[in-house]
Amino acid sequence: MVKAACRFALSVLLLGVLAAQGQGQWIGVTNSHVEIYSQTGDEARQRALLWFERLRTIFVHGGFVPGIVPPADLPVLRVIGFRSTQEYRQFQLRSTADAYYAGDGHRNYIVMPSLEPRHFAMAAHEYAHFALHAVGLTIPSWLGEGLAEYLSTLRIVNSGYEIGGDLPARTLNLRRKKWIPLAELLDFRLEPASSQDLDAFYAQSWLLADMLMTSPEYRAGLAEFITELNAGSLSHEAFAKVYGKSLDAVGQDLASWFTRKRNPLVVQSQIPESATISPLALTDTQSSAMLSDLLVVTGNLDRARNQYVEIARRAPHDPDVHAALGNIAFSKGDRAEALREWHQALEDGLKDADLCFRYALTAEDSGAPQADVRAALMHAIAIRPSFDDARFKLALLESNAGNYQATVDQLRAMAVPHGSRAFGYWTALAYASLELGKRDEAVAAAQEALSEASTEQDREHARQLAYFATTDLKTQMVHDSEGRTRMTTTRVDLGTTDWNPFVEPSDRMLRSKGQLTEVLCDADKLIGFRVLTATGPITVDVPDPHHVLIENGPNEFVCGEVQSGSVRFDYAIVETVGGNKNVLRGMKFDVALDN
Repeated sequence: MVKAACRFALSVLLLGVLAAQGQGQWIGVTNSHVEIYSQTGDEARQRALLWFERLRTIFVHGGFVPGIVPPADLPVLRVIGFRSTQEYRQFQLRSTADAYYAGDGHRNYIVMPSLEPRHFAMAAHEYAHFALHAVGLTIPSWLGEGLAEYLSTLRIVNSGYEIGGDLPARTLNLRRKKWIPLAELLDFRLEPASSQDLDAFYAQSWLLADMLMTSPEYRAGLAEFITELNAGSLSHEAFAKVYGKSLDAVGQDLASWFTRKRNPLVVQSQIPESATISPLALTDTQSSAMLSDLLVVTGNLDRARNQYVEIARRAPHDPDVHAALGNIAFSKGDRAEALREWHQALEDGLKDADLCFRYALTAEDSGAPQADVRAALMHAIAIRPSFDDARFKLALLESNAGNYQATVDQLRAMAVPHGSRAFGYWTALAYASLELGKRDEAVAAAQEALSEASTEQDREHARQLAYFATTDLKTQMVHDSEGRTRMTTTRVDLGTTDWNPFVEPSDRMLRSKGQLTEVLCDADKLIGFRVLTATGPITVDVPDPHHVLIENGPNEFVCGEVQSGSVRFDYAIVETVGGNKNVLRGMKFDVALDN
């Protein structure tokens, strides 16, 4: 099995890349789960598709490893069966690989020398790698290969299937060759191993997996054992914890198990036959694309690029070809070329939503114009309306650009997220709603954000958004430490109608009502007022006439005694060296006065 180091979001119309090899046309037969491609007869393809479909049914409906939850479904699998071992070797992963599984996170391949039934046991081995990888298990090589060898014993029969029993070639190896010490087997590394070492490794791994799967003593704890390994425990630690056995004890059990006769397990199961579509003949370009895609998945990037460049010469506006060239460039560290190829793929009508999203992220990270990023995200959403990752990214981009209605539209089109994204979702919605003046929606979103906050900083941010949504921003005059007047802003409760910008935060305010009786002046300059109230006359100072809020009053005041109707006045008690002063901040006349 091989997994490429980077993800390639390639969609070659299910049929994808490299000039057709030798004589004979590549033909595909597919259903929604498996794609089979070969240059051999229709019967071989139909038989292979049915066999792989039955394998999928066993994994999805019956499970494979006891106690491990089977997947709800498995990714689409592409199977390539060459016409001969010689042609297979041109794409062979390594000299010892009689067949192989390769996946890159988007495409999954099983590659075989042919589709003949004699190769189905090897294909079952590779299918185990494919299925266990899809489940997401992280297990050591000995168990992965051992379980794969165990599955290679599968025989599908009318009543269901048989699995387990003897593997004669492995048994012969175990009889003739010296065994690898168990501690070394559990830590065995496949890459630097010689062919002889590999034979011993596969034989002992199969025997150990067979014991774990078949022996009642070990099978009962296998699910827990795999869970321990998947959590990061070393093999010897998991044996001790789950089975209470040292490696010496496990080794003794394994030697004893080898001497027993192994009969296959018979499983009664109804395995339905799945309908297939009509065979589809690939053009030379499609055949070239399919095989070039295989080169990409297996990491042979230089060879794949050369093939794609040749295909691009023949089909210059094929979006999948430019997408593949962009993927190869990106994996080789050439972002500029990757962006150029991906941009061309979009221009030519790319139908891969994941790649559009990847292009958008890379373009933004590279400083590309926001219009390009936005276009790629919108293209991804047009292809897949449920693509919430793209919608959320687009919503943030629109918010940063001040397009708040577009922000709300994208967020509302998403499924309401849970987990790590929820807080960002609700704060973005609260902020955009606030900017649009939709205060009730902003408050509701801020409250949701508060419930999703995981840190005090996040909680404070959510509370601040709610505060902004329930208050208005107003200007206010203040004096600094040196007595200079300056303007600042503050927030007041939503709907406040009697806001006075000249009331300073430190003011100790009083309000009274009375009749204005005198305008006080000094050298014809207004310095205050005298007001007769129910408790007696009050004098209020006006240090700066421009810093008093006068409502319904005359345009200007005449110094001296006056007669007016009722006034309401707000004043601050200011401490001075000579005593307290009443400094007027606002005055409202009950009836508007004309000059």
